[in-house]
Amino acid sequence: MDSIQEQLLAVVHYQLFGGEKPTIKNEELSDILKEAKAQTVFTTVFSHLQENLRNFSPKVFLRYQESFYANVTTNTNNFMEHAELHKLMTERGIPYVSMKGLASAYYYPDPSLRDMGDVDFLVYEKNFEMAKQSVLSVGFTVDHGGDDDDIHIAFKRESLSIWEQHRCVNGVPNGLIGELLRKEADRTIETSELIELDGAVCRIPDKLHHGLIMLLHMISHMTSEGIGLRHLCDWAVFANHIDNDEFVKLFKDKLSRFGLWKFAQTMTAVSEKYLGADHKQWAENPDLESHYLEEVVTDILNGGNFGKKDMNRYREIKYISNRNERTVDNKGVVAQAVNTLNKKVYNNYAFIDRHKVFLPVGWIAEGAKYVGLLVSGKRKSKGTSAMLKEAAKRKDIYRKMELFEVK
Repeated sequence: MDSIQEQLLAVVHYQLFGGEKPTIKNEELSDILKEAKAQTVFTTVFSHLQENLRNFSPKVFLRYQESFYANVTTNTNNFMEHAELHKLMTERGIPYVSMKGLASAYYYPDPSLRDMGDVDFLVYEKNFEMAKQSVLSVGFTVDHGGDDDDIHIAFKRESLSIWEQHRCVNGVPNGLIGELLRKEADRTIETSELIELDGAVCRIPDKLHHGLIMLLHMISHMTSEGIGLRHLCDWAVFANHIDNDEFVKLFKDKLSRFGLWKFAQTMTAVSEKYLGADHKQWAENPDLESHYLEEVVTDILNGGNFGKKDMNRYREIKYISNRNERTVDNKGVVAQAVNTLNKKVYNNYAFIDRHKVFLPVGWIAEGAKYVGLLVSGKRKSKGTSAMLKEAAKRKDIYRKMELFEVK
């Protein structure tokens, strides 16, 4: 973690939880704001640093102020569109719940400081087509997704609105743990709560299901391209909002049953150490030593939001976690790569999946595809050694989180 990242964390700490006002190096203000953009916490950070920047470099200030106003406009529109979504679904009699963005902003000390993106909402499978037609009726067109096996369908509108309609919660692994998680996640709509936030009335998940969705979302992206600081902030303000006894009562048994308790402890301990969240007794764990927490926060910062800072991150996933499951086991990176390749072959070639004796043929076919990408320039071969080294480091960090492991 470098000086820029340390100062960024100090500003976010102050903005979310108060405390001593951080000392910032004026000559590094622009770099801090650049890092804030990569971590999708720009609005939170600029609102604190703008006076320093205006005095130090008016020209640079004006450039970043333009980005700030664009973010504020986007955030305001996002709140209005959640209100529009609620009105639309309610008038059509379609049960729904908003997820992630606005639901996370609800727990911030100042919701307007949370950088917003898409409008994500969940509907029952039986209402999926009705909800789709309702969204199309108010000026949206389909951007992508929508097949029966797609987890969501994305819509766009001329005003740059992006709505994502989900048929299930993302990040659920396969197997028995996945079945238990799906059963619990299926209750998200029925247990949702009606709230008003900055003038927007909408439905968001209750505490249990919002926490569960955040954990699954973080794992899904952390073990692939990366999550960025915004996701850690979302968890920090949420966990901080709930006192120790209530959190244990709501979460401990269920998260332990899903193999997510240690992950929740890890992200909370990181939030306490680097963002200044209140200490939570339930997050104490002798495995979570100081040097390990630094490894976790450094991994978050190095990737940026959805891997913005390092495009190799997504390539590394094949060496880190099991395909489509986000589980991280004790295999070395080479063994993991072979395992991922085998699953890819079985997924892409139904005949080989049924007749596994032909697996080597699948290897050759996938190898030919890869060579074709290299020759065409669509895939770069540079940095493979460094990528493998980084993948091994990341795999070790995630393995210690015991994701979806039940003891």
